[in-house]
Amino acid sequence: MTTRAEGESAPLLNKKASAGFLRGFLGGDDETVAARSARTTAVVSGAALLALGAFAATASSSGGLASDSATRFFSRGASPALGEGGPSGSSSPLWLAGHVTPGLDAEEATLGTQPSVSLHSWDPQHVNTLRFNPCHVDDGWSNAANWNTNNLKTDCSVDALQCEFCTWILAYDSEYRVNDIVTCLGPTFKVAADAVLTMDKFKGTLLQRLLATKPKTPQGEIAWQSNPFNEARSNFEWLANALKWEQCDAPGRDTLLVHIRAGDNLNDNFKNIPHIPLAIEQMKAYVRNRPYIKRIELSSVLHFGVPAPDEAFYRSNPMNDGVGNAYMMTNEALQRNGDILSHFYLAAKTTYRDVWFSSNNDPDKDMCRYSKACHFITASLTEQEMRTPGGVDQRLSFSELVRDLHARLRQCSDEQVAEVWGAEAQQALGQAEKNAPGISAEKALDALHPGGEILRVQV
Repeated sequence: MTTRAEGESAPLLNKKASAGFLRGFLGGDDETVAARSARTTAVVSGAALLALGAFAATASSSGGLASDSATRFFSRGASPALGEGGPSGSSSPLWLAGHVTPGLDAEEATLGTQPSVSLHSWDPQHVNTLRFNPCHVDDGWSNAANWNTNNLKTDCSVDALQCEFCTWILAYDSEYRVNDIVTCLGPTFKVAADAVLTMDKFKGTLLQRLLATKPKTPQGEIAWQSNPFNEARSNFEWLANALKWEQCDAPGRDTLLVHIRAGDNLNDNFKNIPHIPLAIEQMKAYVRNRPYIKRIELSSVLHFGVPAPDEAFYRSNPMNDGVGNAYMMTNEALQRNGDILSHFYLAAKTTYRDVWFSSNNDPDKDMCRYSKACHFITASLTEQEMRTPGGVDQRLSFSELVRDLHARLRQCSDEQVAEVWGAEAQQALGQAEKNAPGISAEKALDALHPGGEILRVQV
């Protein structure tokens, strides 16, 4: 992984890292993703479905999404992200084909418990919502029909039973750059910090409160420390302590929370995820040996890091990322995001868990939920990287930042989030295969109760 040498400037690091710091992300072994997908999405016999039905009756129905948070007049949770090059404008792209076939159709898969959350934009000129149906992404037309600028709306309501979900579309989202400001990273973090500190819409946010604590020059500007590493370390400690006392509906032990950075990152090698199928497989692998996880919640917002053209602040404070128009929202960018988010959803369904899709326009709330969730992964990092918190010199993205915050603030113990194996798992696997030949390992493990005992199922 690219690291910043002591004394190395942030702009130099940005140039140095942009070409290759994610090159090794999400690498896999020699087994193809297609083979793994075929193995884990085997057709389940009628007897196996009966067994699963009996087990499903014991599943927890607790939990719920918080209501719309549109009262917070800000949105930036700058985070690097997912994306992979490939043909544009295709609703069933070659670069994803064959990797994430659902394995169960919509009538057989679990759709169900996510409440009908409603999103409402308080600023339609800059912030919108979009409704999409991930279950139909491969029908040849739905992706292009759903994911285009003509479908940007002020309001959107979730209808999980009909596979209709909502996401925030933040077309002008250039200021609230969490990791850039906290880690003192990139060519524009000082401009972004000044914007957060001075714009009324950020008043009371975590970053505004952090920046308000810093000493100021006689001109009222932030007096940054000469050593950016020391600044970044103190910023992280302040943020972790502040989040400790934040209140949020962090998911419990029965839910895997998956952060998927979306939006402008698709055109940025520094931000994107080079191997989407492997990121999807990592998500599936996480729950494979944790039968007590009954829900996968996908969390995403489409960020486009473009300054609003009507924002007076930028007349005297230009923000230039050096990427031209690459961060602009376009129909092509929307449709590529739609492909990726929809295929994550379809792949999550193959794990036979209840699947939610949540979108939140409050990055502080997202940070709180990501940090305190029992089970959390970000699609930008490999399993090994998620398990290995790094120092400030390795915190090059929002994904590393929330990983490190999660390691500090997770509300569950190691024992509570451990994989379930041993004699119980082997016994369940053997019994399931005996009663229903061809059943997948995921199904067998789902015959385990969260407490670890075997459920007795008549088939």
